[in-house]
Amino acid sequence: MAQPQKQQQRWNNANPTAGWRKPILLVAALFACALLLPAGSAAQEHALQDLSNQEFLSFVRTLRNPQAQLLTGQSVPLPQGEKCGLGVSIEAARRMPTMEPDMAAELHSLLSPQARQVSILSPSGKFRIHFDTTGYHEPALLDQQLNRILNTAWAYADSVAKVFDEVYRIEVEEFGFDPPPFRTGEAEYQITILEFLGHYYGQTLFNVPLPNSGTVRSCYATHMEIDNDFLRYETKGMDGLRVTAAHEYHHMVQLGTYGLWDTDRWVHEMTSTYFEQAVYPFIEDYLQYLPTFMLKTDLPMYAWSPDGYELVLWPLFLEKKYDVSIMREIWEGMRRHEPVTAMRDAIRDHQPGGDIEADFCSWTAHNYFTGYRAGRKDPNIYDDAGRFPSIKPTAVELVAEAATLTGTLLPLSSTYVRVFRGLDSLTFVISNSDIPSAISRSGAGVSYELTVRSQGYDGSYMTLSNGWAYKFTASAPNALCVSLLEGGSAAVVERDAPFPNPFYPRENARMQFPIPRNVSANRADLFLYTVSMNKVFGREGMSIELDDITGAHVAWDGRGDNGDFLSTGIYFYHLKYGGETITGKIAVVAR
Repeated sequence: MAQPQKQQQRWNNANPTAGWRKPILLVAALFACALLLPAGSAAQEHALQDLSNQEFLSFVRTLRNPQAQLLTGQSVPLPQGEKCGLGVSIEAARRMPTMEPDMAAELHSLLSPQARQVSILSPSGKFRIHFDTTGYHEPALLDQQLNRILNTAWAYADSVAKVFDEVYRIEVEEFGFDPPPFRTGEAEYQITILEFLGHYYGQTLFNVPLPNSGTVRSCYATHMEIDNDFLRYETKGMDGLRVTAAHEYHHMVQLGTYGLWDTDRWVHEMTSTYFEQAVYPFIEDYLQYLPTFMLKTDLPMYAWSPDGYELVLWPLFLEKKYDVSIMREIWEGMRRHEPVTAMRDAIRDHQPGGDIEADFCSWTAHNYFTGYRAGRKDPNIYDDAGRFPSIKPTAVELVAEAATLTGTLLPLSSTYVRVFRGLDSLTFVISNSDIPSAISRSGAGVSYELTVRSQGYDGSYMTLSNGWAYKFTASAPNALCVSLLEGGSAAVVERDAPFPNPFYPRENARMQFPIPRNVSANRADLFLYTVSMNKVFGREGMSIELDDITGAHVAWDGRGDNGDFLSTGIYFYHLKYGGETITGKIAVVAR
């Protein structure tokens, strides 16, 4: 399968995005809160599920007619604790089977494509573009001064049609995603052009689930609405249209054949934001989300819902570490497994395979070298690293020979700390790469203690070239990784024992058997035996991999010679490389 090529060099001389837009490219979103709540209006203190069917229908009816609100000055009572969008859509799908028939029919109609004056078919015949040629929703192209050009509704619709054909070609034909299904009785994807007043670029809408989807989560046939000129946005005009098409069409792909993970909306938004860059690498709309991410690295990846745009650096990292097929492989896994499990398996099974725990630790280290620090990492994994914001570590001064930092980290989160005295300093990143706990969405964090001393340390400390030393301990072994990023001959803490140990073959991606970094050999032999010395795994000439965080190692995926995961027990290992042999024990817990 042909791999997509970058269409242009990244547009490094573009004007940097300024300010913020609301997280508005909503997966399966229906409504935008900012559009509906005027300044000073108060939300009623109840949740969507507390509304009666009639109240909920009235709520949706009002939300779907923002023009009337603008004319009348009415505000919508937004239920407390709900965000407009997917929550409303899910609530609608939940209620419709038990509603009175006339109410369900109206709700179904409200969620269906809005009728417009005319429509055209895209050159490929795959997209039907609905729009008005006069009136409030009339689309228009923009001139160089960002003024609407009169009588360009047809030209704008023609541009929409061509852009969506291009997006389909790249996301489906080149990246290899399955195309989403059409709505019942249709043979075209329906795209409606509306005036959204700068509050949201576009939205992907769904109604009732498809039967027999074959996935663990429901799939939906969808339709889409997009803005009519992209005038009031950070990315304007045709570029605003392009990133919206790439983003929203991938939501159609996700919902159509892979399933809606309504409790993990972060993975939907993260992926669609990544595809803005994958399809149009010269447009840098995604930069506006990074300041929030850099301020909240201690927020677990799975806790970013209902947003997730801010996590776009993770798929960008994975693309560079592996290739562009990795995201498709993750979504293939999400047909059957929740997102973190699917990521773990896709990374492990990719050719050549990897390890999600090591990748997460490596990713958090790379994220430090952005903004004004971008040039300190050569090569830098991000093409636009110099245009990113910079992480600001927590700073602690070394007083009277020592400084101690303590904290707690949840799975798939990280924190950055700097210890200084005068001009001398050390900067660390501490990350929780406990994938089993991330899969279970564990609410329990892992506590840690990092002690830095300028003198008075013993052999339990790691010494550095500036005469300082540090020691790191955690309440759960193998859950946290720590890297020294800058200062004291910035080095990494390399593991000297198999990791993770004990090993959970259905939860961990791979076990790493460390090898000294300075070994000249590039191949090693690994053998595993039961306590009665029956060989269960043996392979010669395994590749010695080098990770910038965990060091050199041989990786094992938990399977024996028969292709099955090893059963629970204690095993002996023999690792041979460059004339050396290491022997030890590991524990396997098959649960």
